[in-house]
Amino acid sequence: MAASVIGLAGCSVAPSSNSVNPPQGNATPATVAYVNASLLDPSGLPELQGYSTVVGDKGASAGTLQLPASPLYYGGPMATDPSGQIYVAEAANGSNQARQILVYAAGSTGTATPSRAIQLPSTNPIPANRIAVDPTGRVYVLNLGKIGTSTTIDIYAANATGAPTPTRTLQLTNVLPPVADIVADAAGNVYCACFFEGQWTVAVYSASASGASMPSRTINFGTSFLYGVGVDTAGDVFVNVCNGCNTSANEIEEFSPGASGTPTPTRTINLSAPSGLYVSGGGPVRIDGAGNIFTSLVLFSHQDPIYRSIPIYGFDPSASGSAAPSVQITPLNGGYNTFFALN
Repeated sequence: MAASVIGLAGCSVAPSSNSVNPPQGNATPATVAYVNASLLDPSGLPELQGYSTVVGDKGASAGTLQLPASPLYYGGPMATDPSGQIYVAEAANGSNQARQILVYAAGSTGTATPSRAIQLPSTNPIPANRIAVDPTGRVYVLNLGKIGTSTTIDIYAANATGAPTPTRTLQLTNVLPPVADIVADAAGNVYCACFFEGQWTVAVYSASASGASMPSRTINFGTSFLYGVGVDTAGDVFVNVCNGCNTSANEIEEFSPGASGTPTPTRTINLSAPSGLYVSGGGPVRIDGAGNIFTSLVLFSHQDPIYRSIPIYGFDPSASGSAAPSVQITPLNGGYNTFFALN
């Protein structure tokens, strides 16, 4: 579809000579984006809403997946794996009840039963702060911990179920909350959009890192605020950035494999608010199997204090500068957070 609701403006930056490489190494584009339903949903039941990402469908509904009503409190971060399974972090109702990640078969809708659940330690927040699944199926769970304790990432084996022991745990030295986003590549390297040593940074942790860990390299953004990070199979890094954090625009910045320090982006895609609205936040960056680039924004109105919208935008692999999104999805009821997952 041709999306014209969002106004995109700014100078054009030439794309990298490398084409975007899909994270799962296949040529299949995403057909569905999953988002959390609004807490204001009339049913009062937590659910994931699916929306078509097929160009021309205009974000049409692709069904809903109702999450368990008890003891669920709400659904949090989500992810999908190369086989299309859906992972959603569930918060239990009550501080002493287990937190867990529910795993659903690809294409699950309605009241489908999870195929398995990964129980998380009781020390995890409600729910896990962020989750990721790499192209091999390993599961990464960010735990901000309690006040005064370290931020950690627990890594679980593919097909983990029950109450598994992590295969390794990263203790993120010198990382302070908030942590915007995490992703991982097929080798097991972890990319963390976080506040590290006094500035916003994409911190990269090697696949061999364990215990108290420092990044193997960082991409530094100073005072610019980061909302999301994505990576493709070639190692190109994509970041949802608020430069200067004014309310007019965010942008997606791409960096070449191995980039570190304060490099110049190889490409920028501008994300501007439509007329009458302003940008107050952003979300993850995800690349689908055909190299299309997706991210989300939080939009508020200058005139209507209760208006809020959390749209998802999809861009062609070659998009740059002021290119219009090829897909635009505006969830019903505005959603309630910026998490989304592609299938």
